[in-house]
Amino acid sequence: MSNLNALPIKIFHITHINNLANIIADGCLWSDYQRIERNIGNINIGYSHIKERRLQHPVSVAQGGTLGQYTPFNFCPRSVMLFVVNLGHNNYAGGQTEVVHLVSTIGSAINAKRPWFFTDRHADLDYSLQYDNLSHINDLNWKAINRRIWNHPDTKELKQAEFLVYDYLPWTCVDQIGVLNNTILQRVQNIINSSQHNPNITEEPDWYYL
Repeated sequence: MSNLNALPIKIFHITHINNLANIIADGCLWSDYQRIERNIGNINIGYSHIKERRLQHPVSVAQGGTLGQYTPFNFCPRSVMLFVVNLGHNNYAGGQTEVVHLVSTIGSAINAKRPWFFTDRHADLDYSLQYDNLSHINDLNWKAINRRIWNHPDTKELKQAEFLVYDYLPWTCVDQIGVLNNTILQRVQNIINSSQHNPNITEEPDWYYL
């Protein structure tokens, strides 16, 4: 585990396409806490009440603080949250079409020298386990994480295991952007054209609920 480049395990963060310009301009993907402190506008696709709760949920490893002070990633695309986004909810009703997947790897995130940890299931659950030691990476239920059908409660929780990075993840750690279709791909390409760092943009319909 000492060779971080040997940790190509992908991590995924979903966001609205209209948030990309600010991410590129700031050179990083901020945590909710930092975004609020810096008064950075964004299109929120998540549940506001969960985001508020995460700003209070304590972290006992890494840098400490609260969940809201960390930028969250899942270990899979086509997340449970994307399913909710696609259905629509009280805080967002725009569907999944304009949602993009920002993809990095565990190795790249750790090489960024930011405090980090991961959880064995949805991080906001009081009984989720928090690890900042890679020796526990195989303790995750990878079968549940990669399962497409996740209607069983245990699978749903375990599929939402998270990798979290304190304050921000540098934009340069994002090496792929997965999108629903070519129309969104072209829009993303136009947004990142001015960036010195250009992640690979790919059409990934299997990452969405179709």
